[in-house]
Amino acid sequence: MDVAPREAFGQQAGPDLRAAFDQHHPPDKQLIDDCVHCGFCLPTCPTYLLWGEEMDSPRGRIYLMDIGLEGEPLDDGMASHFDRCLGCMACVTSCPSGVQYDKLIEATRQQVERRYPRSRGDRALRALIFALFPHPGRLRALRGPLGLYRRTGLQRLVRRSGPSSEPSSPRSTRPRRGCSPPRAARWSPRLGSAVAARSARTRGARPRRRRTPAP
Repeated sequence: MDVAPREAFGQQAGPDLRAAFDQHHPPDKQLIDDCVHCGFCLPTCPTYLLWGEEMDSPRGRIYLMDIGLEGEPLDDGMASHFDRCLGCMACVTSCPSGVQYDKLIEATRQQVERRYPRSRGDRALRALIFALFPHPGRLRALRGPLGLYRRTGLQRLVRRSGPSSEPSSPRSTRPRRGCSPPRAARWSPRLGSAVAARSARTRGARPRRRRTPAP
């Protein structure tokens, strides 16, 4: 089935949208073709378990890389799915085909950072995160203010004023209200059929390539 990915994302391609990737170290097409879309990576991916969205899984992101190489523009939906990857690489060890997702997502993120125009608020938030979390000393300095934040009741007040007042359980993988991805970036049935069809064709065209254990 032929699918127009722009329609699947629910966005119109404007004149400011460029091709997702340039020629400076894009994701390797040969590494992308190693994926047979078997789905073994899905239960190991935290973002897929949280949201249940195909595009927030390694298989879905690899599909986005593929259409990006074909010239699909890097719009908000595509960039958000790449951004949500935690980089845990649990999918790498669960893949029976030996897909090198770590190399693919690393090359893709460099393209996104260079080619995707972020808003001022997004840039400020990302600067704050990278200025804080990689530095243990700065995190330790926040223990006092965070403890005061909890003891004074401000934490409960902020939670009540947020998008959801439901209690959360660390054992639950059910998405909370306000945590679901934007509707425009949702996985569509038409795009799902395209991935399923491509998976069937790939599995019929060649056998899976399994990793051989190191001597």
